[in-house]
Amino acid sequence: MLTQGSIVEAIPHAQLPLRYEALPSFEGQHAIALRRLIWLYFWLLIFEGALRKWIVPSLSTPLLVVRDPLVILIYLQAMRCRRFPLNGPMLGCFLLLVGFILLALVQITTGVGGGVLVAAYGLRTNFLHLPLIFVIPQVFSYADVLKLGKWILILAIPMTALMVLQFESSAGSWMNAATRSDVQQIEFAMGKVRPSGTFSFATGAAHFFVLATAFMVYALAQKRMIYPRWLVWSALLSVLIVQPVSGSRLLVLGCGLVVAGTIAFGMINLGRAQKILGVLVLIGVVFGALSFTGFFREASDVFMTRWNDASDAAGGVQQGIVWRFFGGFFEPFTLLPQAGLIGKGIGMGTNAASAMMTGALVFLLAEGEWARVVLEAGPLLGFSFLFYRVWVAGTVGVRAWSSAKQGKLLAWLLAWDACRSLVTEQISQPTNLGFMVFVGGLCLAALAEDRFSNRIASEPSSRHPLHNLGKGPDSRRRFRGSPLPVS
Repeated sequence: MLTQGSIVEAIPHAQLPLRYEALPSFEGQHAIALRRLIWLYFWLLIFEGALRKWIVPSLSTPLLVVRDPLVILIYLQAMRCRRFPLNGPMLGCFLLLVGFILLALVQITTGVGGGVLVAAYGLRTNFLHLPLIFVIPQVFSYADVLKLGKWILILAIPMTALMVLQFESSAGSWMNAATRSDVQQIEFAMGKVRPSGTFSFATGAAHFFVLATAFMVYALAQKRMIYPRWLVWSALLSVLIVQPVSGSRLLVLGCGLVVAGTIAFGMINLGRAQKILGVLVLIGVVFGALSFTGFFREASDVFMTRWNDASDAAGGVQQGIVWRFFGGFFEPFTLLPQAGLIGKGIGMGTNAASAMMTGALVFLLAEGEWARVVLEAGPLLGFSFLFYRVWVAGTVGVRAWSSAKQGKLLAWLLAWDACRSLVTEQISQPTNLGFMVFVGGLCLAALAEDRFSNRIASEPSSRHPLHNLGKGPDSRRRFRGSPLPVS
């Protein structure tokens, strides 16, 4: 009679499995599916502009909200696998949503605003994607953030090449096509078009390269290279080349904030100050070497012409840069008499509302985000929504500061863009909204850096889990993992 022991003995040792790996649970399988949906959100964020400009321009308008059904599916899947957080920020978001829905009903009933469709789009703009900030850290581990960072750096190389070609091409070139046949990309100086990369507008490229700068600096500042050296060096060249080529002050200032955060980190962690200084010197040397090339000098001259013209038109640097930023916080207070008690209509400040009501992309209420929100919803709910965004940004910033004091750099670098976006971003533009919620979620997920990630520096190169990222089944198994706690 065969027993379990005799059966095992009868099997040749070479055929025995080396180790047993438990199959994912039912809930774990749904979590894997949820992670894939978030990755799909990322890829659509990067390439939806290309779809709208080049591949299927006839579907440009519906593709404007192509991520909306996906984000709803993400929420449903998160609830299914118990990864949808029920916490203070989510409760605050829900209460604000209820208040905005009631206000929209009052506005529609009293004939204020642009009607049901405009109000629905306004509610979608303010609330549909916002919870994704808190869902991402429930699904993404620290290793997932690093893996996404690797793809960001890989994409930065062809994205820079594309933007250089757009910079050198005429405004009428197919490479500089816009999402509408009757409009063109903006020219920024000396007949050069502001490159947009694969995005529908230049602001998308600006957000992308700020994110790439954060991962590039983080990789350079580590004791061991977490990404291949060729990739980090290529990303460094790409980030520096795109600065003058972009013609975007948002891109340059956003990358500058990341560098400022790096300097602040070195001041907080004196033990790593030498490494941080080395990174800054390296960036300076490469930038200096590029400045000797004719193309880089030409692009820099064009960018400085754009910078000076914009500053002069706004009354100098103080008015053009400083007041443009800080003045946006005071503008809604000066517009309170125009807003009235219940506002001018939820959604009225979005580009979609202007297209539906006038057929043109114009600002019906205000260009600034704070002014838009207050004019749409009135002072009570308008300022409540803005305070909520400031509160979330402050919470992310405080936690990132605490992480930085413990010597963890990535969340700190991401927080500089995440917090700025949460406070000031014009979320009526879908790409801006997508980057705001995605970077915010990545920052919270990066806060989950644990002892595993602190241990990798002491491992031999052949056993380095980040060195073998995506290589072989063992590497995939180790990196898939379950989400790390966000505390």
